[in-house]
Amino acid sequence: MTQSVAVDTRDAIISAAFGCFRTRGLAKTTIVDIARVAGVSRSTVYEYFRDKETVVEACAEAASQRFYRNMAKAIDRHGGSTLEGRLVRAAVFVTQARQVVEPEVYFDAAEVSLMMTKNAATLLKECADFLAPYVTAARLTGEVRTDLDVPSATEWFARMLFSLFTTPSPTIDMRDDGAVADFVRSYVVRGFVEGPRRR
Repeated sequence: MTQSVAVDTRDAIISAAFGCFRTRGLAKTTIVDIARVAGVSRSTVYEYFRDKETVVEACAEAASQRFYRNMAKAIDRHGGSTLEGRLVRAAVFVTQARQVVEPEVYFDAAEVSLMMTKNAATLLKECADFLAPYVTAARLTGEVRTDLDVPSATEWFARMLFSLFTTPSPTIDMRDDGAVADFVRSYVVRGFVEGPRRR
């Protein structure tokens, strides 16, 4: 089997799994369902994935990669040239993504919560790693202070993005891009410019 055929088959299985989760839900989908939709045998699915959980993990990874590609496009297209503008755009993108995901029936709320909790450290690191080049560039251009700890700053903002995605606001209309942008703009980057206050 050539590498491209293997990649194509794996991608077909992941795509089929997404389709099954959409129509049947995660809990009711079986390996047999996925194999049938992918047009492969059940044993072929097991050549690529140990069990249904590893299929779900591969789907989550594929969705994550697509999410960050789309967020990078949104930041580059609408974020302007400042770190503040880029981070504000990232926050707006995340709240828009929540509105797209909410009506989906792939997973129920408990399953999403479990996945976010179980993989929280990995998801947080992926998000911080995605943000690091933007913050590093701003440090080099002098937009933020030169002694800014990039891993700490990006983890802080990644945590903010997670909160915007997972937690409804009692004061902000999360469907209003302008309200989300104003909320984030008021606080983001300012802590990256001024050093921590000494007591």
